[in-house]
Amino acid sequence: MCNRSKACAFNRTYNKNPNNNMLHQLLIETYCEGDLHEVCRRKGYEEDMGSTPLADLGPNGYNVDSNQRMY
Repeated sequence: MCNRSKACAFNRTYNKNPNNNMLHQLLIETYCEGDLHEVCRRKGYEEDMGSTPLADLGPNGYNVDSNQRMY
């Protein structure tokens, strides 16, 4: 489990929200709660840019709405 998941805007916005699609839940299960939490692009963004990423930046580095690479 990612130690940043409770404060993560992506996790707070999309976790267990009934309006989400399966992709959001899969990202959370894989990155936030799974083995890929160490390679989360949100954590990399925060470390590289020095600011908290928007909730729309998924842990895989893509915008969750447009599927465009953001980071």
